[in-house]
Amino acid sequence: MCIAATAPQLRGDGVPNMPIEPSTGIEELEIAGIDVKCLIQDMDDVERAIRELALYREFNEHFRQAFDLINDATSFWLEDGSYALCAEPVTTTVFELRDVIDDHASIAGAASLPNVIRHLPGFNHQATDSQLAATFALVLGTEAVEVLGNWLFELELATYDIDAELLEQLRNDSPRQYLALVEKERFRRSGTEIKARERFAELLGEAKQTLSMAVLYRQAENIDVFKTGFNASSLMHQMLDEAFSAKASKRGHEAGKGNRDPESKIQSDTMYRRANIKAAAEKIISGRLIEKRSLSDAELTNLLFDQNVHGTKKTIRDHLTILGLRPLK
Repeated sequence: MCIAATAPQLRGDGVPNMPIEPSTGIEELEIAGIDVKCLIQDMDDVERAIRELALYREFNEHFRQAFDLINDATSFWLEDGSYALCAEPVTTTVFELRDVIDDHASIAGAASLPNVIRHLPGFNHQATDSQLAATFALVLGTEAVEVLGNWLFELELATYDIDAELLEQLRNDSPRQYLALVEKERFRRSGTEIKARERFAELLGEAKQTLSMAVLYRQAENIDVFKTGFNASSLMHQMLDEAFSAKASKRGHEAGKGNRDPESKIQSDTMYRRANIKAAAEKIISGRLIEKRSLSDAELTNLLFDQNVHGTKKTIRDHLTILGLRPLK
């Protein structure tokens, strides 16, 4: 339950909780052209805007998972059918301090995420552990939508640089032609797609884990069982602290390794190479179709190899096969 204090009250650590100040909204967050000021209220507008993007259907499942998580996280602030008064200022504050929170959580040891948030200087809001954990999940889910949604949005903006008036007409009168132009821009920026997909998956994965923790915190908050000195709520909080501690230790260890993780680098390089091969191959194939000239598998491989950026001929052939561009039909 979120409490709106009318006078300073003491927290468990003796630090006064000041009255909740009216939120002025998030300062800088724009997703798919929508200016987001409140994570609780504005994400429906963001979802509608993203559904209008040309490539939305291809990423429908990605966004469905993200918005489902956002809705689940937001529901932690519902009280008697409406959102708690402090929902907006708390979610705004956590969003603004998300990088600091992430840094502190990475080295927090046995401290839980809610305690990391609650003990930040200047954080004067009262909220339950489950609400704070769910809020951070909400922030991570929103960031995931921002990364993927803005990548799709920027593809269309770049396409409009050709001729805004003509593109708007195509968008309304000839969606297939408009989509083809957006796809062309997509292939030209294949490297940015890889980064957007990877970052989206990373953020959504973290958001799901954090929301799972929020669910456990809520279960702990609803437990009030005392039997021969056994405190179920205390035990569950202890288990959660240990889980957060293990997660923090793992994140700290991985952060220390940095880019030295060969598996991560190899996977990223492979995806980047494959995207470049796909874009280059489709450009060659398209050119031959326009010229009405034939193209063999061997010739396509040789042309790509001659570009001196895609690796060995065997590597090129392997990627073409995976991409469905070999054998040529």
